[in-house]
Amino acid sequence: MFRKRTLFFLIIAVTMILVLGGVINLHLDLRLLALAPKILKYKPLIQKYAVKEDLDARFICALIVQESGFNEKARSAAGAQGLTQLMPKTAKALGVQDPLDPEQNIAGAARHLHTLYHAFPESQQDHQHRLVLASYNAGLGRVRDAQALVRYQQKASPLLWEPVRTALSQLTPQHAAIHKKVWKSEVPPHGYFEGFDETSNYVKRVMYYYGRIRFYGKVLFFL
Repeated sequence: MFRKRTLFFLIIAVTMILVLGGVINLHLDLRLLALAPKILKYKPLIQKYAVKEDLDARFICALIVQESGFNEKARSAAGAQGLTQLMPKTAKALGVQDPLDPEQNIAGAARHLHTLYHAFPESQQDHQHRLVLASYNAGLGRVRDAQALVRYQQKASPLLWEPVRTALSQLTPQHAAIHKKVWKSEVPPHGYFEGFDETSNYVKRVMYYYGRIRFYGKVLFFL
């Protein structure tokens, strides 16, 4: 009894140290673990299209966790649908006839991710992941605009996520002066972007889930 109680408190103590140290986010980890049955349910489809599009199945899984929590019938206020929350225009361009059909939805998102990865062939993998996620959330055009700002400022490489992340926050009317120097127009080619915080948090969340899915790996998800 004493040993069980000691072990219990030891586990609690280690967990608290990890939480307070920022190693794990208890809320996100519990959400991920609660979705384990759904992940296992859709694992065959995720793996099928990950192989087809030369993607990491764990990355697709992490994206779905953030996008819909594996709710195949999910609809956002903006009109995004299904497991990977495809927008109607994007779904149509990808040839997805029914975004609420899990296989069509995953297949379409995998094709889209494949294209986005090829948009950043020179970035190192860790930065490439983040640039792809930002493009998935905010649109490739917005990320291209941010890269143009980074190139103009010549303070860092547009192949790196952090300078691009900072530049995304500068695609607002408050930065019209620099826009005119880069594009001779106060408005960036793909319009003003007010969703910086959302996109930044989105990238951070998906990458966290991706890291945790890799950590739990074959023990829980068999991915």
